[in-house]
Amino acid sequence: MADYDLTAEEKIAVINSHIKNINYNKFNAELVIVEENATSTPSATKISDAEATIDEAEAQITALVAQIEALS
Repeated sequence: MADYDLTAEEKIAVINSHIKNINYNKFNAELVIVEENATSTPSATKISDAEATIDEAEAQITALVAQIEALS
């Protein structure tokens, strides 16, 4: 990763901001699943897409946490 004249603490703050945004997206996907299951004919495609979004979010968070650990 390139150096951007930021302290480790500043970089960690930016990473934490990204993690928070990913968590918003993850929660949104969880709500999509709840909403779909509340309909009379839930869309398997929408639920599957939301589950994939959640899996991707978890992988992204894991990668970002590793960056935080590298900076700590």
